[in-house]
Amino acid sequence: MYQLLPARLWIFLLWGILTTVSLYIRPLFPVDETRYAAVAWEMWLRNDFLVPHLNGETYSHKPPLLFWLMQLSWWLMGVNDWSLRLISPLFSLATLFLSGAVAGILWPERKRVEALTPLILLGLFFWAIYSTLTMFDMMLAFFALLGIYSLLKLVDSGLSLKYWALLGIAIGGGVLSKGPVILLHILPVALLAPWWLKTAYFRWKHWYFGLIATILIGAIIALCWAIPAGIAGGETYKKAIFLGQTSGRLVESFAHQLPWWWYLEILPLLLLPWLLWKPLWIGLRKLTYQDSGIRFCLAWAIPVFIAFSLISGKRIHYLLPLVPAMALVLARAVDEITEPERWERAHSVVMAVFGLLGGVLMLLPRLNDAYHWRTELSLISPVWGSLLVISAVILGVIRAKGAQDSVLYVCAASVIALITVCGGFFEVKFDRYDTQPAARTIAALMDEGRDIAFYGSKYHGQYHFAGRLKQTITVVPYIDDLYDWAEHHQTGYIIVTYKDSEALPPSLISHHYPFKSQNIGLLSCRVLLANPGLSVVLK
Repeated sequence: MYQLLPARLWIFLLWGILTTVSLYIRPLFPVDETRYAAVAWEMWLRNDFLVPHLNGETYSHKPPLLFWLMQLSWWLMGVNDWSLRLISPLFSLATLFLSGAVAGILWPERKRVEALTPLILLGLFFWAIYSTLTMFDMMLAFFALLGIYSLLKLVDSGLSLKYWALLGIAIGGGVLSKGPVILLHILPVALLAPWWLKTAYFRWKHWYFGLIATILIGAIIALCWAIPAGIAGGETYKKAIFLGQTSGRLVESFAHQLPWWWYLEILPLLLLPWLLWKPLWIGLRKLTYQDSGIRFCLAWAIPVFIAFSLISGKRIHYLLPLVPAMALVLARAVDEITEPERWERAHSVVMAVFGLLGGVLMLLPRLNDAYHWRTELSLISPVWGSLLVISAVILGVIRAKGAQDSVLYVCAASVIALITVCGGFFEVKFDRYDTQPAARTIAALMDEGRDIAFYGSKYHGQYHFAGRLKQTITVVPYIDDLYDWAEHHQTGYIIVTYKDSEALPPSLISHHYPFKSQNIGLLSCRVLLANPGLSVVLK
């Protein structure tokens, strides 16, 4: 089956199916995706490409490259919801192909590793999920891998000037994607070059001076935006982008504080479904440190993994730039198995697990009717589970002629499994993550000249792009201030979040919508003032 299409076409086809279905079955996720779209929208409205804003205030939490690319997509295709959601998948696709190129440099005599690496990477659930999320981490992963590619080409080319320039561009692009954290992904492996390269005849002084020069190139690229943006954004914004963007997130990020071993604990989840694949375990036992490619991958991944483990703030997507290193090691392990007969049924166990998952998904409505777990589980169509079962049976029955076939089958099943599970989830939960109905109502009220406030500690911009809002929403964190605001804006409305629908019945709430595990409603200021008892409910 693998021979029916070129390897690159298989990658593009599976990536295309994953991306297209994701765009169709789910909305922009609140609050991260909707927030980033809101920042780009406000930059678009202001015609200000230097200083990002969110709800009228400068937004210093992230650099501007993603916002620039969103606006570029609108400039090319008009303002829409889908083109901005293609940015992350396109970076994922570029990273898939680049991972194959890196494999080709690390193991030039092992052509199979180069072909297997992108498929193994795409088949990882963790990678496939983040491939379709509009966030900064996939862009960072691309620039980190571009930097890795540049380091390897520098060694191969005898420190060619064009690859020093490419490394500088990778660093600059990474800084504009997510800040100086790009250096953490590139510098350790570069500094450890004497260990993974192990050669006596190398111009080490040129190597380390070149690294300093490329950091300066990357800094100059970033400063071309940061200096004018700092001047235009004011003193507070300037301090935030120059001092707080990385240190505050990585060292003092207590919002996501977790123990140092947390990443070790979740590491097996990041390697699914390949951990269920028997050939991988056989091949891993055959790997040795004598392989310079393995040493390179270890020098790349382990220092960064340790650094992230020691940092207090932990999020699973921080590890995304390290996933290509994992895929390279997995592909190299698979290439150790040379006996053709081992591949005929190598994927059968994985297909059986996928088939079982599909069976559970297919029977879930009936099981829920019998055991009454959650009401919405009965609404999931059995079609999603049936699709996964049929796919698993077909791919499980087909014999693999070699490693490429087996990897392709598992990768395809992984993509199908992700699509079917997400399809079943959003079939019943779509309205709880779709901010458009509420945003359109807010936009209509603003068009009538009504003032809108948000009651809560922080508004994340989840309604701005969805409603194409052109005015700010006042954030009111305290109940006393809320009554004061209502007194001065009696024709206005307040966005409130509440769990108990009985406490705020439709007679009090003008418009109400489901939102994640809660509800949101638009409460008239006059109703609030006429019902002082609501202060207890809203607290």
